[in-house]
Amino acid sequence: MIRKMRTTIARPADITQYAAGDEISNSATAGSVVRMTFDLTGHTKGRILSAAIDVTPASGNLVITALDLDMYIFKTPDAPAAVGDNVTNPLTGLQQANSIGYWRFDDAGWVNQLGALTAGTSGFQKVAAQVTVPLATPSLQVQHVPGHLFDFTGQTLAQRELTVVLRALAAWNPTAVINTFGLTLEFDVD
Repeated sequence: MIRKMRTTIARPADITQYAAGDEISNSATAGSVVRMTFDLTGHTKGRILSAAIDVTPASGNLVITALDLDMYIFKTPDAPAAVGDNVTNPLTGLQQANSIGYWRFDDAGWVNQLGALTAGTSGFQKVAAQVTVPLATPSLQVQHVPGHLFDFTGQTLAQRELTVVLRALAAWNPTAVINTFGLTLEFDVD
């Protein structure tokens, strides 16, 4: 069964520019962060086919310059601790290996509300399941895979949840307005 689910967070309105590796979350205080999650209680296993993200600032146009993001999705018990908005969140190799999947959103791929690849009052990007090939020079070389698999066999119903870690990959300066991030995942679940 194909199913779409959506969740949102609103990053705080502060003037601090993000740096590569900084977490994007709803609170600057680690203990107060509520990450984006997906409740899959009714399902045992499946795969994530694609991820679509939209960003809407509270006022003005979305700053897309350097709005490069990476996103890891974990089974909630495997998710690393939140560090807080605009705080460096270096994921270890083991943490990355324990993720269900990885997505990259590039600043050249944002579509505005009119469908143009440029800034607007909101931005949208959709990315299929992928595996990036790490290189000394960053690039978007991608191998497409049929989906990121997950299996909740042996886990309690309360543990059948996925948690999102969203990070900036560049020096993004969104200005001092709240930016709401909406994430829609497309699943093939049973």
